[in-house]
Amino acid sequence: MQKLYIADDNVEFAEYLAHVATQDGWDVQICSNGLELLESLKEGTEVALLLVDINMPQMDGIEVISGLAALKRPMRLRFMTGSGVPSMEAAKLIAQARDIDVGNNIHKPLYRDDLKDILHTEADTLAQMQSQSM
Repeated sequence: MQKLYIADDNVEFAEYLAHVATQDGWDVQICSNGLELLESLKEGTEVALLLVDINMPQMDGIEVISGLAALKRPMRLRFMTGSGVPSMEAAKLIAQARDIDVGNNIHKPLYRDDLKDILHTEADTLAQMQSQSM
């Protein structure tokens, strides 16, 4: 079972993502901000996919990058936003500069079929990451 962390302060949207992912066989953890995400990531060691909103209270998607870079856990990151593309592109570049594996950005709203396509693609990527880390 693949591990998915969702960091988004929009509870309804996070629950929607979690519902679709759970039905698709993912083990899901929802976090309402970057601080919660970093704390949750410290508890596990398995390879994980992170869907991280750019705009959140306390610690946003850009601010969380430094904390992610410090973790010694295999992970893949995708940024999400319903607003400005420039901030999401900047976050992606910053994360890549910190040697974090970053996939394509996700634009909200996200439709069920598109989410399922993303999850299937990422499951394959995570499986490759897992086999490389063994």
